[in-house]
Amino acid sequence: MLTSYRLTEPKLNWGEDGAPHSTQFDDVYFDKESGLEETRYVFLKQNKLAERWEKLEQNAFVIAETGFGTGLNFLCAWQAFLDTAPADKQLHFISVEKYPLSKEALKTALKMWPSIDDFSQQLVEAYPEVCHGFHRIELEQGRIQLTLWFGEAEEGFAALNADVDAWFLDGFAPSKNPEMWTNKLFQHIHRLSHQGTTCSTFTAAGIVRRGLKEVGFDVKKVKGFGQKREMVVAELTQDSRPITERMSQGEAWYNVRSDAAPEVTKVLVVGSGLAGANTAYALAQQGVQVVVWEKGSHIACAASGNPQGMLYPKLTAQDSFLNRFYLSGYLHATRLYAKLDKNKAFWDQCGLIQIPKNDKENERFQTLLEAKLYPEIVLQASNEKPGSILLPLSGWVAPGALCRTLLSHDNIEVRLNTPLEQLEQVTQDSNLWKATSGSKEALFSHVVLCTANDTNTLNVSANMPIKPVRGQVSCLSLEKALQSCSEKNIPLNKIAIEKVLCEFGYVSPPMNGLIHFGSTYDLKDNDTQVRAEGHKRNLTILETLLGAPNDTFKTEDCEGRASFRCTVSDYTPIVDSVMSEARYQEAYAHLQKNAKWESDEVAEPLSQLYLNIGHGSRGLVSTPLSGQYIANLITHTPSPIEQEVSYKLHPSRFIIRELKRRQG
Repeated sequence: MLTSYRLTEPKLNWGEDGAPHSTQFDDVYFDKESGLEETRYVFLKQNKLAERWEKLEQNAFVIAETGFGTGLNFLCAWQAFLDTAPADKQLHFISVEKYPLSKEALKTALKMWPSIDDFSQQLVEAYPEVCHGFHRIELEQGRIQLTLWFGEAEEGFAALNADVDAWFLDGFAPSKNPEMWTNKLFQHIHRLSHQGTTCSTFTAAGIVRRGLKEVGFDVKKVKGFGQKREMVVAELTQDSRPITERMSQGEAWYNVRSDAAPEVTKVLVVGSGLAGANTAYALAQQGVQVVVWEKGSHIACAASGNPQGMLYPKLTAQDSFLNRFYLSGYLHATRLYAKLDKNKAFWDQCGLIQIPKNDKENERFQTLLEAKLYPEIVLQASNEKPGSILLPLSGWVAPGALCRTLLSHDNIEVRLNTPLEQLEQVTQDSNLWKATSGSKEALFSHVVLCTANDTNTLNVSANMPIKPVRGQVSCLSLEKALQSCSEKNIPLNKIAIEKVLCEFGYVSPPMNGLIHFGSTYDLKDNDTQVRAEGHKRNLTILETLLGAPNDTFKTEDCEGRASFRCTVSDYTPIVDSVMSEARYQEAYAHLQKNAKWESDEVAEPLSQLYLNIGHGSRGLVSTPLSGQYIANLITHTPSPIEQEVSYKLHPSRFIIRELKRRQG
């Protein structure tokens, strides 16, 4: 596992004309005289992209690249795709970069190309934080999808779940950077390719030609660009294994793909809370028509309806795949919220201070800071509260307003007061699902259940190990809070909160004249009523966070709301396709004899029925990325999360764990 999510900055020299030069590899990022023309010749023309895009039949075309650099290849592909591909098609562009440029360096480098300035500015604005892992960026209202992996190329492609149509083998010359061109890298290039996948590269180096040949590509030398004598093009002409087998990597029980991409006509999303709204939005952004059924009378009427919530990833002091999920989800969420709300209507990136609960946690925080696991833009020491940590990118969200914004997309239809009462698969001549609510019936190609604690009552999947946990949140008017402080001679600056504060609970900066705080965590408590006892507990949290004496504020001045988090037995969301428990028990019974047994044989095809549940109190962090992930699975496009991370979210994990426990 990693010892740091930080990445080494590239060592650059800038020429008088503004062109970047890598001092580390003694090589240029692009030819300062003809960089655009070289990219268009080497990568666009030699992969025959214009001809392929003009008659593109599949929903999306996928390009993967070694070495993002300044993004010049991506920008040229983006521009050409808009010019030549049908308007209803998508471009997915995947690129890896071990030494990513900062946003400022990227902006400076791209100033050299005024002819693509419109594209460059959009890329710079959307460019992610420099932090290890996958980063998904949407451009052109979702038509262009950029997935960046910051880290080792081999590691990134090993973690990728995608079906690539064309490869741009770029990066610095193999003679200057031979460490990148490993046998394992070429094996993953083959794993991610299908019959007909092409690739091109500016180099004709033997290490690249041999690597491609050894994994089955038909390799040819052609005329290079300009004064360069030769370059290489290649195509995978041999039959390729089904994508389910290629992506399994020995663990077929975590399958997320179909061998043939099923037609996506209309998708039903059940639930309009954070999970449902984010799933519907991600699908809509990819051009899918979505219908949302909500049993309540308004959007986000259950746990997602709290007036104000915090973006609290609760990052750990050690690298793990689950921590990578929350880190990636956190960064993804902050980018999405900033894109959706430029006027701070429901999102305020004010920062969050996490205060240690006790001496043990104080030691953990200091270890976390000393280890320098995270970039400072993600996590740093708090100057305001010594001993605490600051998350500069965090802040507060108004969840209901967020959900309404997500669901206002033109491709989404919301139907309120519409509970899902029956769901059955139509088996005659189709794989459609028939959903029933009262006297209404409708057919859908795919269904996503974002139904939280109601999921098991629907009887459409194996019972999931979920449970409701009651949470009561409280609020106090700023006016009454100031009055209480004045009456007790407490300095009024005590409640001048500028950042979210977290310890045993949280308090957020005032919103619409109200201070929101909480929350209780009540197990085995099904009471839906707001209780004075809950307000009293929440006021203790508030007074502790503000450093105010006990009983500063009055319970009778509080208002609140009680709802039920959906939690999972292993405290990890359940996000993926529903599977048959009986079929899995039979197909993978060998795990009872050998827990390390591997298989690429998928037990059953996907049902086109998905779950997105169990986000607990961290839904504002995890649901945007989870919704994006579900959308990519449905549209058969590249996943935005690491494969090992997807295993942690997969519904089959409970069956597989139980089989392995029975070993011997």
